[in-house]
Amino acid sequence: MLKKFISSIVMIAVVVMTSVLSPLMAVAAGSISSASDTMSRLKASTPSDHTFLFVTPTGIAAGQSVSLTFSSGFTGVSGILFSDVDFAVGDTNVCSTATYTEKTLAGTPATTTWGVSSSGQIITILSGTDAVSASKCLRIKIGGNATNQSTGVNRITNGPTAATDTITVGGTFTDTGIISIEIMDSDQVSVTASVDQTMSFDLDTGITAGETAQPYAVPLGTLSSGSVTHSNGTSINQIFVDGGTNAAGGMNVSIRNANGVQGLKSTSTPADYIGSVTGTMAAGTPNYGLCVDSASVTGISRSSTYNTTCALASATNAVVGLTTTATDILTSAAPVTAHAQIVVNATVAAATPAHADYTDTLTFIATSSF
Repeated sequence: MLKKFISSIVMIAVVVMTSVLSPLMAVAAGSISSASDTMSRLKASTPSDHTFLFVTPTGIAAGQSVSLTFSSGFTGVSGILFSDVDFAVGDTNVCSTATYTEKTLAGTPATTTWGVSSSGQIITILSGTDAVSASKCLRIKIGGNATNQSTGVNRITNGPTAATDTITVGGTFTDTGIISIEIMDSDQVSVTASVDQTMSFDLDTGITAGETAQPYAVPLGTLSSGSVTHSNGTSINQIFVDGGTNAAGGMNVSIRNANGVQGLKSTSTPADYIGSVTGTMAAGTPNYGLCVDSASVTGISRSSTYNTTCALASATNAVVGLTTTATDILTSAAPVTAHAQIVVNATVAAATPAHADYTDTLTFIATSSF
């Protein structure tokens, strides 16, 4: 009888011990894995954003919490609000490739809304009725990088450089881990450079574009009252303008002539000249002037004065009268690589005095605004 009583006591004891140990085994803590904290700044005493990634082997049950405890060097932890935090759960345990689902956050938890609070060096994320299954990657953003519900305003300030700082992952969800951070005296490198000012300008004259040697000239040949002589791409030279600059204010090209409104003047008889006035060229109406072929302009613009109807194939170009005062012909307001073709036009009347020495000299000036 005594032996049977003792056996009963032993069996009862085994049952009691088993019932005590079973729940302890069910909530045994796991170690987080793939843990990292990517910060926006590592410099000492500098506010920084944080992006935490780690895998929870156990998961988070309803009503459980995840906490991040920052070592004493960090400051501003207690000022973090739920609006400064994003909390997302990945669909796998591979943090780098998981697709994350953001959770709704508030100051306190309620059903599927998670509560976020901070005190001292600890930030706590607390579940209401929501849960996270085991072996999922968690992502927690803190600071200006938290943009899911609103853009975070408050940041955590780094500590000094004296020692390695840590963030301890814990909470009632039972998984634990430590993430180490090395705070630096400086995390930035200044790179400097300079760019020299540049400007190029070149004139050429010819039937087609290409480099020619000076002296540059446009021989108009014998003028007739029955037609307008003009640069044409076949027999009468054009003036080619090429240039470029890296000046912020761009480059202007201006032009003046030697004879002003008297245009083409006879060298032997200066009183005889073919005038230069603004207008449309017409055979038999004495005039001499320039225009810029509209189809040729690249990288630069014709000035308002020279923004006229002008083409190599036309005998009725709208020309601009020349003056001894420099007038803008091409303009830009930014760095430029420019090309343009200038058409020279002339015609005479039947009574225009005969001379073989009508001439004029054009002067081009390029100016960059650095």
